[in-house]
Amino acid sequence: MKTKIIGLLILWGLFLNAVFAWNLSTFIVTVNPSTVKVWQPADITVKAVDSNGNIVTNYQWDILIQVMNWNKELDSSDYTAPNDGTYSFTPEDMWVKKFTKGLIINKQWNFKVMIEDFDTSKSWEWDIKVVSENNTVWNGKISVLTPQDWETITNSTLSLSASASNYKNSKFQVLIDWKVVTEWLVNNNWNLQTDVTNLSNWKHTLKVQILDLNGKVIAKSKIININVSIDKTLFKKIKILPGTDVSQWTKMTVNVLTDDSVSQAVLTIANYWTYPMNNYGIWKFTTQFIANTSWKFDVSLKLTSKNWDKTYKKISKIVVLEHIWIQSVRFVRDNNAKKINLNWKFTWQVPMFKVEYGTGKWKYTETKKVSENKISIWDIHLSKTYFVKIIPIDTNWNKIWTASKEIVIEPNMENAATCTIDNIKTHVVVRWSWHYFVWSKAPWAVKYIVYKWNSITDLSKVTTLTWTEYKFPFNADAKKKEYAYFTVKAVCDDGTLKQIDKVKKVVVWPGDWIVYVLILTMMIFGLKLAYKEN
Repeated sequence: MKTKIIGLLILWGLFLNAVFAWNLSTFIVTVNPSTVKVWQPADITVKAVDSNGNIVTNYQWDILIQVMNWNKELDSSDYTAPNDGTYSFTPEDMWVKKFTKGLIINKQWNFKVMIEDFDTSKSWEWDIKVVSENNTVWNGKISVLTPQDWETITNSTLSLSASASNYKNSKFQVLIDWKVVTEWLVNNNWNLQTDVTNLSNWKHTLKVQILDLNGKVIAKSKIININVSIDKTLFKKIKILPGTDVSQWTKMTVNVLTDDSVSQAVLTIANYWTYPMNNYGIWKFTTQFIANTSWKFDVSLKLTSKNWDKTYKKISKIVVLEHIWIQSVRFVRDNNAKKINLNWKFTWQVPMFKVEYGTGKWKYTETKKVSENKISIWDIHLSKTYFVKIIPIDTNWNKIWTASKEIVIEPNMENAATCTIDNIKTHVVVRWSWHYFVWSKAPWAVKYIVYKWNSITDLSKVTTLTWTEYKFPFNADAKKKEYAYFTVKAVCDDGTLKQIDKVKKVVVWPGDWIVYVLILTMMIFGLKLAYKEN
């Protein structure tokens, strides 16, 4: 009987895990300790749980780890997150990940540690308090003379002097940002003097401490805060090719000129990616990437020179568009009025368009400039064919984007075609075992009709949509995987129908049910085994 119960419990657990494994509700996050000193490492433990608080046992997605100051992320230079702030769960984590001494914060305040799922944006926060270092050893006998508290230093070398009465010939250490950077001996006049080099452009803390013969700290100075602001300009120039406004999937090349002391350059495209740049000569750095996401991106640059860093924010902007072109040119030729009216669509904003047109072999003998997406050509020759080309230009009449294809308007033509469906393809995509029919938007189309295709002469209307995606139904009672054929037609603004792409064969019984059949088979097998053991 005991074996039977254990078998049933294991099978029931397998069933629950298979059904609810993807049901991520939130995270349970703990930071230990929750009160730390500046620069003191802390542990972070992350669990992914469902709505009932159970651990999501197959969670293997990506998380973002951030320290938040109110509703904004703390500056990245003020804290170090485990694994550079991102992590992908693996089966070896056993669904609970502990980052031992993975978090360090160098700024005093009350913060929140936030864990967020990349795909669902579900998150969890944990309060953490960062306090100053305990200075109980300070006895007033070590006084830092220079620099003064909150003094601004204008170069990377700091001249330090301090008075240490009663500690002559003792060993002293200088700490910058809680790390020992130099050590020496107090002289016979109870003074200490030294230079601290390679300071980076930022805010730092400075402290002096005295050691006894055994290396134990016997006295400390107060904490001195200093600002390092080096005026030297490391960044000189940036050049982005083929330009800062590009169409999607363009290969981009970014070249940067810097001061000759720069040893490392890292380019950051905000909300997109970070690219370490390659050095291809003194003062020159370069990198390449594919602009595969349409958006407006700020460009920043981080430069390293002799152990100090400087970041130049928003030095340029890149605008990536899905496709920049003149599309859907329409015309009406009115021979009675001796005119041709043209209009078109354009995927971006430009100051104006140049319209070139002409007849016969003398193409493009006339040129007009318009600021709208339309033009009228008057006093046309009724018996002649007209050739028209539309070119996006700037205020100096320079071409800035791809020109339209040549538009041919013959004497007997009255109207251009309505919907533009050339090069539009339908695709079947699968999301969580559901199948979707998707396609791109057809210019001048007002809606779309999805048909089930039974034969060339037999089309059954399924639904009418104003968007470009259809979720296929399925037959839950099917004995085996079933298929059907579908197609979609665009309804043009003049009421005509145009079929988009070819008929597609799709699955109408999703693979989800295969999982449940397997689980049910396992449960039946488990029951038989349990009864046999009993």
